[in-house]
Amino acid sequence: MERLINMASFAEVVEAGGFSAAADRLGCSRAVVSKRISALEKDFGLTLLHRTTRRQSLTEAGEALYAYCRRVLDEMNSAEAHLQELSSTPRGTLRITAPHSWGNRVLGPQIGRFLLRYPEIRVELQLSDQLADLAASAVDIAIRLTNTPAPGLVARHLAELPYVICAAPAYLKTHGIPLQAQELARHNCIFYAGEVRLNNWQLRTPQGELLALEVAGSLAVNSVEVMRSAALEGLGIVALSRYLVDAELQRGELIEVLADCQMPPRQIHLVTLPDRLLPAKTRAFIDFLLPGRLA
Repeated sequence: MERLINMASFAEVVEAGGFSAAADRLGCSRAVVSKRISALEKDFGLTLLHRTTRRQSLTEAGEALYAYCRRVLDEMNSAEAHLQELSSTPRGTLRITAPHSWGNRVLGPQIGRFLLRYPEIRVELQLSDQLADLAASAVDIAIRLTNTPAPGLVARHLAELPYVICAAPAYLKTHGIPLQAQELARHNCIFYAGEVRLNNWQLRTPQGELLALEVAGSLAVNSVEVMRSAALEGLGIVALSRYLVDAELQRGELIEVLADCQMPPRQIHLVTLPDRLLPAKTRAFIDFLLPGRLA
């Protein structure tokens, strides 16, 4: 860093035409500028300037170094201007990862609105139920359905997902409607089984008692869309986020059961790396989602 400062001072001396003028531009004393040039000459073992009492001129080595200094400084100025632009104007490629079903049904419709608002941003949206490593995969933002975000990341709460227990009318007609939570043990329950096997359902009874019930059934799958389809076909009872089945519940294709027993909702978080200074494109997307748009 010191050598870079010395090179910048050398270029200033050449362009200002003298040590005093360069010192005025740099906001330091003539002695400081002279010391920096002397340090450069010592580093390279070459004389860079012919000095007289009235003027100075570049040596051959000085001319060569000045050309390099000018290129480096021009690149630095360009980089600074570009970074300032990135920090102030939302533009560039924004890489986002989100779970499949939630990304398709909830986030997807918002992306078009976001891009219309910020036409200089290009979004790469990867839908996956696998947890991406933000640093290794160069992901800017991850949307995660979790009540406990991983430590070491910055998590912003987006929304709460209430759950509903439901089944198709055909299944309930054949197997009966469970009236108490404990009755789920004798029913065919469809549950999620991916990296984690979610067949332990927690329900809070109307009396405030929290029950942990281990359910079983003929289908365990790592896709909530398949779970929903199987329930619609009458296979069994399923517990899903309400946004996944709200339309089917309204049409009567699925019937809510144990409505007085509440399952703990899942939380949705927007997760970023712990950078203090986020690019404008990332800040714009965070601001776009956070005001309750996805609640």
